[in-house]
Amino acid sequence: MDDKIEPVIAVVGHPVAGNPTQFALESAFDQANLDCRVLSFDLDEQQMPIALAGMDAMGFRGAWIDANCKASIVRSLASEEESKSFACDALQRRSTQDSAKEIEVLSSPWLPIAIRQDVWGDMVAQQLALGGFHVQQVMLVGEDSTQSRRLAHSLAEVKSWPFSVPVATQVAGSQKSDSESTDPEVADEGMIRERFVFVNRPEEITRTTHANIWLVLDGNAADAIQAFHESSTPPGTVLVDLSEDWSANDMSEWERCKMDVGSNCITRWDIHAACLAKVVPMWLGKEVRVDVLRDAIEEYLSV
Repeated sequence: MDDKIEPVIAVVGHPVAGNPTQFALESAFDQANLDCRVLSFDLDEQQMPIALAGMDAMGFRGAWIDANCKASIVRSLASEEESKSFACDALQRRSTQDSAKEIEVLSSPWLPIAIRQDVWGDMVAQQLALGGFHVQQVMLVGEDSTQSRRLAHSLAEVKSWPFSVPVATQVAGSQKSDSESTDPEVADEGMIRERFVFVNRPEEITRTTHANIWLVLDGNAADAIQAFHESSTPPGTVLVDLSEDWSANDMSEWERCKMDVGSNCITRWDIHAACLAKVVPMWLGKEVRVDVLRDAIEEYLSV
């Protein structure tokens, strides 16, 4: 792309109305004196391959993908089998310097960027580290049990989360021989049961819990926050809003929670601002301020 032409970033969603990303990026670019245009597009799955080709033809630098379009983006970029191996939060234009492996996996000119889980995982780890705490247990509050378990297996591999609970090599209550207890699947399932607590609805949360990380994936925010306040939790427990629904009528609930517990409450706009701050240098080679992004998101959502 000609450096004299104003770079363009896309925001893709279906629907895209109500998404604060364009306003946040424009505010951050303005503060940093970055000359870049941001355009939002409402694209359904049938339109996606044509849109990706069009963005490539017009020289777009990258795109942010809203949660409601991630699955269709992945299906547009790779086969069904390949799509199981990676997530996609954003797209970056592929360059000739990309590895041969990346070029082999995807024939598209766009490379998927998966950063969201790494970003909020680091935010949680840093918050615990401020108080000198380790991860005791993680509670996942969500109606989709499959999604919760998939996330738990992914989090079990996060090296920045030092779990203080020893990992069992046997399933509790069973008698295994030495050879059977070293079965990776048995060990993994034992680890998941020790480190993670799965709750479908906030009212199922017990008054006393060892979990010092609460991940709220969906459902009624008010009920989850109330349970957090009423439960006896370990010192320094972190509550994380993992919803990506910008249309949900729960922003005020999370804002009040943040005022009550401070940085121990990590909201979706905290996470979104940090993600955008991380991906902008990949697109443009320049950094923007995360506080400007966060303030812009809050301003947009307050209207």
